[in-house]
Order: sequence, then C-alpha cells, then structure tokens
Amino acid sequence: CLLLTYADDVDDDKSVDSNKSSTTATLIDALQSPDSIKTYVALVRGEGILRGEDFKEKGWFEVSRPIKDESGVEKDATTLFHFIAGQPESSDDNGVINRARMSIVLARPMQGRWHQIRRHLNGISHPILGDTTHGHSKTNRAWKETRNLPGERICLHLARMQIPPNDEIPEGLDVSCPLMDDMLEMLRVYAPDVLETALPKLKQEGILLDADREYEVGKYTIPEELLEVQLKNQMLNDDGKAEILLQGANFVVADKPPTVVAHHSSWTYTRSDPRRRWKEPTPMLQRVRDETGKRVNLIHRLDRGASGALLFAFAQDNNSENSEKASCSITKALIEAMQSKDATKTYLALCDGDGMWNGADYLNKGWFTFDNPVQDENGKYIEDCRTDFQFIASKTMPLKEGDADEGRKITIVLARPHTGRYHQIRQHLSSGTLGHAILGDSSHGRSRTNRLWKKKYNLMKERVCLHLIRLQVPATDYTDDIDVLSPLPPDLKKMLRNFPDLMEQARPILAKEGIIV
Repeated sequence: CLLLTYADDVDDDKSVDSNKSSTTATLIDALQSPDSIKTYVALVRGEGILRGEDFKEKGWFEVSRPIKDESGVEKDATTLFHFIAGQPESSDDNGVINRARMSIVLARPMQGRWHQIRRHLNGISHPILGDTTHGHSKTNRAWKETRNLPGERICLHLARMQIPPNDEIPEGLDVSCPLMDDMLEMLRVYAPDVLETALPKLKQEGILLDADREYEVGKYTIPEELLEVQLKNQMLNDDGKAEILLQGANFVVADKPPTVVAHHSSWTYTRSDPRRRWKEPTPMLQRVRDETGKRVNLIHRLDRGASGALLFAFAQDNNSENSEKASCSITKALIEAMQSKDATKTYLALCDGDGMWNGADYLNKGWFTFDNPVQDENGKYIEDCRTDFQFIASKTMPLKEGDADEGRKITIVLARPHTGRYHQIRQHLSSGTLGHAILGDSSHGRSRTNRLWKKKYNLMKERVCLHLIRLQVPATDYTDDIDVLSPLPPDLKKMLRNFPDLMEQARPILAKEGIIV
C-alpha cells in the first residue's frame, strides 16, 4: 500500500493549491499518529525459534531496540511482531536441502525509523529474505538461485494500512493490498504447509492473498495489542510536560497523569538525598512551573496513583508592587474557595463490586452522603469526614470454568468529598458499609483482585482507578468561577473498552452531571 495525495492543479501554470498542501500535511500527520497502523508481511529466514523460545506461540509481541538513523543518531524504536507460521530445514537422503528454513511474520512498526522492521528482525536472528543490508548473503543467494527470489527483492510487503479519522477522511481509512505474486508463488512452491497454516491468521488480520477482490475498505479499529504497547510507551516515555486544562491571570489547572506525584515529599525524598526514588517522574509542581514559565503553588493534592484536574496559583505577580504579598493572597483565597461549601470536586472511581452490598442496592439510591470516620496517616480516627456518592453503572462478567470468582465485578461511582481527609474516598468506598474498594488500591483494596485486573483487564501498575473528572471553584477577589473537565486518561479508557455496555449505562447519568466521556 502506498498513500498519495494530489499535489498540483490541472493547469500546470498554476502553483500548488494551498488546500491540497493542507490535505497532504493532514494525512502525513494522521499517518504518523500513534493510532495509525501499518501491517507488513515479511518472509524471513528461520523457523521462528530462537534459543529454545518459539516465537509462534507468543502471539503479538514487541521488540524495543534503539536504531541509528542515516546520520548515526540513535533513536528509540518499537515494533510489534507476530510469527504466524514457519518450517524447519529438511534434506533428502543425499543431503540436499529440499525445504528451507523460513517463516511468515506480521510486523507493525510504532515509529518510522530507518530500516526499522529489517533491523529488528535481524536483531532476533530472523532476517528478511533478500535483505542484502541486514540479511544473510549465503541464504539470499540460495533463494535467488534455486527458489525464484527476484534480484533486488526484499520480501517485505505493506499489506494493510489503517489511518484514524481526520479532517480529510472523517471515517478513517482501512485498505488491504494483496500479497504480490512473487512472494505468493514462493510460498506456494517452497512452503505450502506454511502458507496453509498461515491462511486463517492472515484472514483474521485482514490480509488479502488474491487480487481478485482488489482492495478492501473496512471500519477503522485499533487492535488491543497495539493499544497495550501504546499505553506502555506513553508511561515509559513520559516527556515530563504538563497538559494545561485552563489558565487565567492568577491560576492554572493542569491534568495530572497517574503515577506522578503532586510534589516532592518524604516519600520521594529530596533531589540530593541518595535514597530518592531516582526513577520517579517529574512532580506536577515542577512540570507546571516549566510549562507556564512561572512559579506556582499547589491549592490541593491528588494521590500519586490517582489522576485528574489539579489547581495551582501563580506564586508571583510581576504587575504588583508587592508580588510576594499578592501571590500569597491569591493562594490563600483559592485555598479558602476550594474549602468552601460552594466548591465541588467530582471524582470518577472504578470499583470492585456490583453495586450491591449487605442487602443494600446502592445503584438505585442516587446521591447519598456517607460520613463514617477514617484514619489519618498515623492511624488515628477522624470523625468529621463526609463524602457524597452516586453509584451509576455496574457489570458482572460471566463465571467461566476454571476462573476465580474474584475480579468479575466492576462499578462506576461518582464521589464528591466535603472534607479532605487522608485517603477519604478510598477509605469510605472500601469500608465494611459500602464494600466497593477502588480497583488498584493497594492500601485499602484487595490484592488478589488487583492482580487479576492487571492480568486480564489492563489495570496499570501502581494505578488507583480514581480520577478527578470535574473541578468547580467559586470566584475569589482574584479569579472568576472555575469549572473545568479533565478527560478520562488513556489507561482508564483502555480498561473501559472491555465493557462497552457499562459505558452505555453510565453516559446518560454522567451527562446530567455535566461530564461527557
């Protein structure tokens, strides 16, 4: 598959149409986006086994190795591979090879580095047939001399191209290009068993073999294994930047990702302390400072494993004669506004449970207030702590033979704390009264359930499924009313894709609360 756009007007005397240049740029951006998928078919030397590991049993797996570009600069590169069929070498009674070692491999590069697929396959000792740069010369000569491999042919074919919806193609693009005759003929003659084994898997991946059907256009979807690698790369390749949701003259609201602390503390230690968690991502306080170019003060906090809207006050006002005093006043005013009864913090939590507990049907209660005491960091009980809850949707997965009864239930809960006690929402939901611990909560939840969700439903490591989705703060002398939504982060979206009917239940209720997902 090769994607082209029209670049010139019919009239050669006219310059290139700016709209067509815009079309080209739009499609280039779409093709380079992380949601774009290019599926290649490669014929490689090797039967799909390396050092006792059978790649054919792995399904889709990733290879992440840096690659040097043409200038020698090393860049990160990740490719997904799926070895779908292969054969070992065999000889006749006279020792003449009558069946060569080879495999059919599907490849999906996550970037577009120089010779990325070719280098990654060679790195796992399965070079592409015909690759004179990264392949095996003796093998290539044998295939050319005895098995009809065309000269200067590299057995790599872009078989399917999927481009996400964009301004030029609102429905997205999903096109399959049949295997070329030379590759197909090599398989039919020299690896018929491999071809026969591969056919169902090729069909499943939308790969066409016969040109009779020409091109096939289908609905654009993102494979689950690609989503998993995208999410992993997002977390591993954190650029340390802050996404700004709303900014005013004296405040800024940023989107906090999971596993990022709000600020350095005794838990992370200081930068100079040798005990510091050296792999800890840059805290939000520093990210927002760097993004805005101003010093900022935190107005509230979010747990490290949680995510969502985080409010800051600018710590300096260059237009004020007494900037330090002014910034303190702004910070104090916003803290007081945040703590007032007119402020609302709406959290969305994914919980372990089906909305029922000890005979109580919380799904049909609407909003209700829960005021059980919670423990502070030192284990002392605090009496004055109140949270409003609304259980809005639930799902129970069917129990399959051999499955554990745990990890089958999920409920979406909205929470609005009136007080800001230590782990207040988390302790309230996991209490013996409500019995719906937040998924991923290692402090107040169920370890076995969390392990099952990580294994089966893409729960991210060190993630507490609690997200501050809407923040409403009344006006102060320095700021207008603040009302900002924080979109669901990619990891929660990925989890919820497992349960589309759950989201269908939740959306109308969320919409009534001013939350669109």
